[in-house]
Amino acid sequence: MTNAADHVADLVFGRWRSQILYAGVELGIFDHLQLDTPKQAQVVAHELQADPALLYRLLRALASIGLLNESDQRAFTLTAAGDLLRECHPRSMKAMTRLEEGPQHYALWKHLPAMVRDGHQNAFEREFGRMAFEHARVDKDYDKRFKQAMSSYSALQADLVLEALRRVDLSEARTFCDVAGGHGYLMAAILCAYPQLSGIVLDLPEVVEDRMELSAAKFGVEGRCQYIGGDMFKAIPQADAYGLKMILHDWNDAECIEIFPMCAEPRVLAGVSL
Repeated sequence: MTNAADHVADLVFGRWRSQILYAGVELGIFDHLQLDTPKQAQVVAHELQADPALLYRLLRALASIGLLNESDQRAFTLTAAGDLLRECHPRSMKAMTRLEEGPQHYALWKHLPAMVRDGHQNAFEREFGRMAFEHARVDKDYDKRFKQAMSSYSALQADLVLEALRRVDLSEARTFCDVAGGHGYLMAAILCAYPQLSGIVLDLPEVVEDRMELSAAKFGVEGRCQYIGGDMFKAIPQADAYGLKMILHDWNDAECIEIFPMCAEPRVLAGVSL
């Protein structure tokens, strides 16, 4: 019974860990520390303009969950896990932490029991009166968190997708469409790995019209990548292969069933080649 009770207690208080992590990220603690050079807690507090006593306690809490190391002199360094929470890390998980543990997504979880009882999705509608993408147009903080999270997390996800695609024969494919592909990081990574492909990124008009954020030019594949602003529920462009990364979980079963036929019956849609 002790092991069972410990397991349940760990689940009950698990959010303490994720919120300690979130506090460290939101305050920018990880960006002020290094892997190999210890920094005194008081120095970090001064740099962050934070209360020294409470910041030291937070630093110790972050160390207790494996993100920092503490020396005998109350100085701290990053662990390998903590290093992933720096903004400049090439596989940074800072932005995703700010999104998933931030105020908007945090508020959604309280609606889970009601959703299961009555079978009505979506938690965003319950909390904010509108779907996530509509809410992003109104809540600029959420819009920024979401875009930063999707862009930064794409680096890690692109590696996983490319690994999975090695088991798929794409030799006959000439066009690949990333449905709701955001700024096109994944599409650009795929184009780099498969020189015979041309890419299409479909997303909302306000997403793809932000030229400075689009990834194709940054990867040097702008000549083979087309961005199309549209609605995947209305039309999806013609392609030989399709990707839907982290898309279907946003919609209920009936809405997902609407999306798949659009891939089976694509249309020629006009877009912008960068």
